[in-house]
Amino acid sequence: MLEARSQLASHIKPGRFGAGDCPSVTLSEVRGRSIVQVAGWPDTFETVSKHLAIAAGGTVPNAFGIASVADTVTVIWTGAERLWFTADDPALMKRFDGVATDEDAMLLDLSDSRTILRLKGEAARSVLIKGIAVDLHTDAFPVQAIAHTMVEHAGVLLHRVGPEAFELYVPRSYSANMWHWLTVSAEEFGYEVKG
Repeated sequence: MLEARSQLASHIKPGRFGAGDCPSVTLSEVRGRSIVQVAGWPDTFETVSKHLAIAAGGTVPNAFGIASVADTVTVIWTGAERLWFTADDPALMKRFDGVATDEDAMLLDLSDSRTILRLKGEAARSVLIKGIAVDLHTDAFPVQAIAHTMVEHAGVLLHRVGPEAFELYVPRSYSANMWHWLTVSAEEFGYEVKG
């Protein structure tokens, strides 16, 4: 089996950068996370998605725009009859074996097609609002909220994973450009890069 390599390996340099002595945002790449997309059909998707969520160890979100988080899996409703299952488990796809046929739903492993970037800290929102057209106030975008948006000409999925923590699911081919944008945007606040 081929070992996955980070698209950002030559770009991420751990350390402290930018203004001030104390960084107010931490930037990192999330590695080793699996992403499985499930797409189905309107008349059966509700039932099929519940069976798949149980097999994965999670639950289907109650509404579009909010992720459902369980111990080992996060389920994100990404569109009409479409979910993403994410987990720090390279065998995530195997959890679905025998649960649904190709007539029930189409499952696609997206793990190698996305880079996941994490921003954490008191300036995380300030960094993101420089280029994201989403209201990130906690009243409008609470913890576990998700949104599809554009950043630097790339369509990304934004997930608020904590009060001052966000993850960006970026198409792999745009990850270096996105990393550069994040570091430039975070410079005025001071930032730390975790390796």
